Amino acid sequence: MPVKILLLDPPHKIFGALRMWMPSPGLMALAAYLESNGQTVDLFDATTFDRPWTDLKNLLTQGGYNIVGVTCSAATFHNDAVSAIHLVRKILPNAVILAGGGHLSLNADHILKSVPELDYIAAGEGEETFLELVRWLEGHEKNQPCDVPGLIYLRNGNHYLTPSRPLISDLDALPMPGYHKIDMNNPVYYLHGMGPRAVGISTSRGCGDHCTYCSEAVLWNSNWRGRSGRMVVEEMRMLNRHYNKSLFVFNENSFNQNRERNESFLENLGKSGLKCDFWFQSRVKDILRDRDLLDEFKRLGCYEVMLGVESITPETLRNYAKKQSFEEILEAAALLKSKGIMVMTNVMFGDTNDTEDTLKQICDFVTRIGDFLVLTITTPLPGTRYYSQAVKEGRVEDHDFSHYDFMHPIMRNRACNRDEILALHKKYLKRYYTRPAIFFNMLFSPNPFKRMAYRLIMRYAWYEARNTEWVQKNYEEAPDDL
Repeated sequence: MPVKILLLDPPHKIFGALRMWMPSPGLMALAAYLESNGQTVDLFDATTFDRPWTDLKNLLTQGGYNIVGVTCSAATFHNDAVSAIHLVRKILPNAVILAGGGHLSLNADHILKSVPELDYIAAGEGEETFLELVRWLEGHEKNQPCDVPGLIYLRNGNHYLTPSRPLISDLDALPMPGYHKIDMNNPVYYLHGMGPRAVGISTSRGCGDHCTYCSEAVLWNSNWRGRSGRMVVEEMRMLNRHYNKSLFVFNENSFNQNRERNESFLENLGKSGLKCDFWFQSRVKDILRDRDLLDEFKRLGCYEVMLGVESITPETLRNYAKKQSFEEILEAAALLKSKGIMVMTNVMFGDTNDTEDTLKQICDFVTRIGDFLVLTITTPLPGTRYYSQAVKEGRVEDHDFSHYDFMHPIMRNRACNRDEILALHKKYLKRYYTRPAIFFNMLFSPNPFKRMAYRLIMRYAWYEARNTEWVQKNYEEAPDDL
């Protein structure tokens, strides 16, 4: 019997604060890899369906799939992934269900015990593991002991961890992500405020830092790997040719971590003749190291950098294991602005000793140095050192994973309860974005990207002022009978 594989990103509720959605880079990479090795693969991003759970149920009933891969990239999507696994097992009782993604990989033991319908979890990278499991299943029953590296599974109540799988050293060896498996013209794929020419792409895996709150650091053992600059530009050119994309959001934690790749990227982008705009997230120290490249970044289309500031309080930076100083943050922001590159400052509030005074200090600081504030609530992600410490101290009070979206307080700290943390979060976001300078730049800034971004923020503020929520047109609750 031929193997028919489904890769599934379950139905999700899109973040109301962002109103942005893009196809899963992990599933597109996996689909392309499996197809290049002769497998028949369908890919469903069920968030794009008109009736997400109803349509998914119908497609599973008609599809005849015997292997289903379900992704869960973040803790906030946990409930969706579990509901999807229940639905797959209900409709396809004999299918093999393999799940992956950072959240499931880091919390495999708990998830396997609480979701008995799940057969395997792929730990870390899924390409080689998934393909080898498919081939292993051709000659074995799923209830037999499996030795394919990179798997975690339960049999008869016993927990099995197969040998770990080395990370793929050369990401250029992987095929181009499977954009052809996705309807890139679906209206749900929209980076709100950036227009239809915008697209998010992923060009690297991991990070070389050891931040205590970061699940990526744990998942990839604080290891950064990136595709070559040449291949990054080739993907951008393909997206431009086939889908008319020309504004690129590098949706990874640290796009520019490797100096050699940065030089190659700039060289290849310059030679390509591609007219585009782009922005990325960066560590402070990488901006300081590559100060001589900033002019070329700007010339070739970089209009904004998100700096991982997180805090300016030394004690909080130590708790986060964030190795940067107030002076370095100040210098990196000044460098970017001197080159005409906008600065988005990413800040977290809610650490152990954070108070209103520390929040006021950092908001005053980023008001001076940046163009935009991204203020999130410190969220202890399961599987991280930060989470373990917060649990040990008895501070984690909300165990509903759907709230682990950096906008809901999950834990109290020494100064504030969760309600007080949320109130302060809203207060200082409102204070930052109701300054006269924001309204002036929204209307009159000569920088079109600043006008675009501030108008987006004002739309969000309008919902907040009216105490209403943006409604996702095609949202559908998971069925109760799963």
